Formats: sequence, C-alpha cells, structure tokens
Amino acid sequence: MRATCLIRRISRSCAIALCINAVALPMGTVAHAADYPERPVKIILGFAPGGATDGLARILARMLSERMGQQFIVDNKPGAATRIGIEAAQKASADGYTIGLATAVTTAFPLMFDGVSFAPDKDFVPISMLGRAPTFLMVRKDLPAQNYKEFVALGKKDGKLTLGHPGNGSNPHIAGLTLARAEGMPVTSIPYKGTQPAATAVGAGEVDFAMMEYAVARPMVEAGKARLLAVTEPRRSAIQPDIPTGREVGITKDVEGLTPWFMMFAPIGTPKPVVDALNKQLREVLATAEVRQQLAQLGVEPESSSAAEAASYFNAQRARVSKLGDELKLSLKN
Repeated sequence: MRATCLIRRISRSCAIALCINAVALPMGTVAHAADYPERPVKIILGFAPGGATDGLARILARMLSERMGQQFIVDNKPGAATRIGIEAAQKASADGYTIGLATAVTTAFPLMFDGVSFAPDKDFVPISMLGRAPTFLMVRKDLPAQNYKEFVALGKKDGKLTLGHPGNGSNPHIAGLTLARAEGMPVTSIPYKGTQPAATAVGAGEVDFAMMEYAVARPMVEAGKARLLAVTEPRRSAIQPDIPTGREVGITKDVEGLTPWFMMFAPIGTPKPVVDALNKQLREVLATAEVRQQLAQLGVEPESSSAAEAASYFNAQRARVSKLGDELKLSLKN
C-alpha cells in the first residue's frame, strides 16, 4: 500500500514537472525575443562590397542598428552565384544573430547545381521581402533601333544581336533569352562577372543589349553611351516614368516581373518571435521616406511583406524560373 502511494506521488511529481517545462520553454523563447537582440547581428550577403545589393543591405543594417539598439553588420561572402553566402547563412546557429539576404538568382539554383536545396520553411525561414529593382531593356547608343519595334525588326533581319548579362541563371539572363525566343530573334548570350561589367559592355558597344536595373544602367545612359527602350513591368517605373512598359510596346508578358528582387531570411529553427520582431522592424523601416529615397538612388522599389507572403512569392518565382529554364533548354551546370 505504501509502495503504491509512493509511486502515485512520484507520478504526480513527474507530471507536474513536465507541465512546468512545457510552459517554461515557450515562455523562455518569448523572454528571449523580448530582449532580442542582446548582441550584434550578422547579415550574410553573397555579393562583394559595392553595387546595389550591398548598398541595400548596408542601408537596412544601419536603420536596424538604430532602431534595435545593437549593431547589424553586413558580412560579404561572394562566389558561386551567391551560393557561398546563402549556405553560410543557412548553416548558422538558429538564434537570430545570423540572418541572410537572398536575391532572385536563388530560384535558379536547381538549374545550376546538383544537390542544392533552398526552399522556404524547409531550408530557410523567410522574414520579409525587401524590394525589387525594375528591369529595363538597355541598348548600345548606336544600335540602329529607336524603339522596341525597330529593335525586334533589326534582330530578326540581322540575326546577330548579342545579349550581355551578369551571369548564367540570373534574371537578366533568363529575361533576355525569353524576350528573344518570344520574338523569334536569334541572340548570342555573353556572360559578365556582375551587372556593372555587363552594363559597361553595353556602353562600350561590346554587346548590343542587356536587361538591366536602372541604378547600374544610369551612368551609361546619362553619359549618352546607352539608351532605354522599355521597362519590363506592368506599370511604368517611378524611377524612370517616361520609359514605356513592356505591355505598351509589345514585349511578351513572360518577361514581366523577371527582375532582381531581395528577401531577408533566417536559418531553419529560428524562434518565431525573433522572426516576427525582425519582420516588424523591416516593414517599418521600408515604409520610411528616408529609406525609400535612399533605395530609389539604387534603383530599388521597396516592398515589404509577411513571412508567409515572402514564401509564397519565392515559390511562385522558383516555379516560373524552372518552367522558363525547361522551355529555353538552359543547361547551367558545370
């Protein structure tokens, strides 16, 4: 009898302990999130210093540092089409003190690498979309085409147009090939090591055209070395409102939205309250007039989102890039 009572008391004690632990775990997480961040936070970026993406990361890092009371530090890890930086962020401790900045090229990873997985809620936790950089059809200054119709006619007649782009699998690469395929224009694709070299090549007359974000095209355009024929968006860009949209001039809708975009993410397992805190701060930062003005100088149109919306956008873009890759018969693997 005494043994039975003792066993019952032990069982009740264990049950109480389990209940306390079950409550304490989420309470501890909430307490951690309430104090977050307690030390510097690293933002890993798969690009070298300089350029629009690095500029975006540094603007956000500065604003988050001011608002959250700890330093947010950009850690550049370029290489392998941003894969090096992406994987470094994925493998970091899931405590909110290392996050990553992903771009559109990540949706082309399945076309570029074997055994590389980058999927929301499986390989990373989306935090928020950050913005997009509208893409313009940029041509060399002396190309004998003053508008899109003449550009297509030249491409079909000449059959030797050259497309410069910032790397295989990049959105400008896929967008350029998609446009050419839709119009029945044969083109020769020439990769460069980044957007700046590709834009410079257009300005120097090394290639005939490129699909380029405005911040990179701007120096060539303002110097009179290149021209913009259209923006591949459903509406005119606030950055260059005088440039017609692809719909206005007849560019295939398959090209719409194939623009550079940016998203903040965290390693799998990062506590939801921490993700929510970062999402809240990013949405508020991206809504400020100061940041919107600074990003406009980089050719970026701010666009925040919920974590779920970011995941949905990523999945849609990945499916789209995969479909276009199949249609274009792109072989990007070494």
